[in-house]
Order: sequence, then C-alpha cells, then structure tokens
Amino acid sequence: MIYLLRAIARLVTFLLLLVLALAGLALAVFALSKANSGVGEFLRLPLLRDETGGFLGGLEGGQAPGGALLGGLLAMLAGIVLLIGALRRPAEGTLVFEEGSGGRLAARKRPLSQVAGVLASQVRGVTEPRVRVKPKRRGTGGRIEVRALHARTADAKALERSVGEALTPLADARSVRVRVRPEPGGPGARTE
Repeated sequence: MIYLLRAIARLVTFLLLLVLALAGLALAVFALSKANSGVGEFLRLPLLRDETGGFLGGLEGGQAPGGALLGGLLAMLAGIVLLIGALRRPAEGTLVFEEGSGGRLAARKRPLSQVAGVLASQVRGVTEPRVRVKPKRRGTGGRIEVRALHARTADAKALERSVGEALTPLADARSVRVRVRPEPGGPGARTE
C-alpha cells in the first residue's frame, strides 16, 4: 500500500513540476513578445476576479455550496494521502529472532534468505533452492520457506529431512519455523 502511495505521490509531483515548468516557459515567452502590455491584462485577470468574486464572497460569508465543501474536503484528503505516500518509509523487512532487555537480534529478509539458500544448496541432491522469509508483523519470529528443487531420482522425504537439518542454525530460535517443500526439478535439472 505504501509503495502505491509513493508511486502516486511521485507521479503527481512530476506532473505538477511539468505544469509549473510549462507555465514558466509560457510566461517567459509572453514577457519577451509583449513587453508593453501587462501580464494581468493578457490573462484577463480582472474579468476572472469579477466572475469569481460572488463565489468567493459566499465562501467568506459562510454560505458555501455543498459541492465546494465536498471538493475542499476531498482536496485536503488527497493532500494528506500524498503526504503519507511521500514521507512515510516502507516497513523494513526484518525477522526478529529475540528481543529482550539486552537488545534485539534480527536479520533482514534478503540476506537471511541468501544464507538459507546457501545452506540448503549444500545438501546433496538439491539442485536449486528457492527461499522466502516471512517475518511476523509484530513481535518476534516468522517463517522461512524453502522450495528445494531436486532431481527426479532423489528421495523427497530424505531430502526434506536433510535440508531441515542444514537449516537448524537458523531455526534454533523457538519463534522461527522452517518449512521445506521438496519438488522435482524440470527436464533440465542438474544432478549431483
């Protein structure tokens, strides 16, 4: 969700900067071509003031139409959402092993999955391990899921047990569960 808000905030920022740059370019070209007449007359600002004066006077007197109030509220809500998207950092994916008075022992998702992948690939018969680390949203613990691709001739149960034993250094913490799913590799799977 935060990634979507960040993308929208970046797109809106880019579009606003593009509009501002084009308006500045148009104003510069106008200033060079019409040095004698004023910019306000060219943009018909007095006419615009006369047309919107009644509406702005109603807003000032507290008699705003419902559409204007709804539009204002929606604009404020859109501004808040864009600020959240621009300022809030996405949650850092860390798996917390232990947390106590002495500190916190945690690891980021990507390095932890790389370590688990290396440990799983050292097991004889595993051709290509695919690892996903899923930390809990709050507190300690999470899951490490390993998809161990193997040659069709390998014993799946023995391979599951061997990969589980290889990952015991990561699963020693009570809060971390390791799940191993052995799957036969495709036609091009290498054998050891």
